[in-house]
Amino acid sequence: MAVIHQEPEVREDLTRYAGSWVAIRDGMVIASALDPVDLRNDPLVHENDLLMPVPSNTSGIFIL
Repeated sequence: MAVIHQEPEVREDLTRYAGSWVAIRDGMVIASALDPVDLRNDPLVHENDLLMPVPSNTSGIFIL
């Protein structure tokens, strides 16, 4: 059986997090930090939360 991977659904505007990393749970930002290590060490962040960078310039291409 084929597995279809979808992008995470983020239900809030990430503009104020531009240039930082965010932890997403249930479509909402749980925490933010300037780097993924600090974000992962935040006690609010669970192990299965999605960590993703927010680009500072949304007009270009952003590849993970």
